[in-house]
Amino acid sequence: MRKFLYTGLVVLAALLAFSCGTTEFTNPNTPNVNPDANLLFGSDDSFDVVTWNLRTFPLADPATSELLALIIPKLKVDVIACQEIMSYGDFIELAEMIPHFEARVSNVSNSYLLAYLYDTRTVEVNSDYAIFLNDSNPFPRPPHVMDLNFNGHNVFLINNHLKAFGDNYIDEDDPWDEEYRRRTACRKLDQYIVSNLGDEKVIVLGDMNDQIAEPAEYNVFLSFLDKPQEYLFTDMHIALNPNYSNVSYPPMVSHIDHILISNELFPAWRSAGSSCRVIKVEDWLGNWASYSNQISDHRPLGLRIPLD
Repeated sequence: MRKFLYTGLVVLAALLAFSCGTTEFTNPNTPNVNPDANLLFGSDDSFDVVTWNLRTFPLADPATSELLALIIPKLKVDVIACQEIMSYGDFIELAEMIPHFEARVSNVSNSYLLAYLYDTRTVEVNSDYAIFLNDSNPFPRPPHVMDLNFNGHNVFLINNHLKAFGDNYIDEDDPWDEEYRRRTACRKLDQYIVSNLGDEKVIVLGDMNDQIAEPAEYNVFLSFLDKPQEYLFTDMHIALNPNYSNVSYPPMVSHIDHILISNELFPAWRSAGSSCRVIKVEDWLGNWASYSNQISDHRPLGLRIPLD
């Protein structure tokens, strides 16, 4: 990865001092980085997958990519499902900056792309593809599927970024109502899994833009929640007890990023060593402002399950 010289920092600081922009750029080597913050999430004995909305990546280029290239190896995870990728080229360059990592990008539009970063030492990708390409009402960003092998197990990831906003009311007479669209998306995802991946190990993850622990009258996830023998939200414990420290979207103390598993993965989830939690990358950067100005307003949410 690139190194910054002291003279370069002086020039950069001078430029920023006279800039009219409001974005705070912070070099990875500056003192506000906390080297003692522990970012380790994964292990050698588990399949470790993360969903991370990277907020119009690269948010503060080049600082965003430089920081992520330092952060991601510290997580020790196998796959990261990313949302809000605005630059295909910059994302490919990011993967090239991280030892042993490669990228797959669903390049079906010009912005807000879905993508994956994965460790080639532990993950073999069979294929990746977009689904529901002509169904933009429920899926403004077509879901991105990755078919992969890990430690002899075939796993399917479905990366999502569902419609944002809403008012906690499902307007049955308005097919463009935000909650209506998210509910339709969940119904279609369930149908897709049943029809195409019925006996496979499936993980549905991403920025779902809604909360899973809500009353039934406006809960958009009932297609999954009403089938407890088939699906399980591994982050439900967060949704039931949300606070600033444990949610994926701290600006609103809201938990809207989720990781759902199919029943083929229930035994692994219920075994010792499994975990699902947010990773507080802001601790490594020193504070939330530094993190949100340079990387994202979402925290990464990680799932660790033993697959041996």
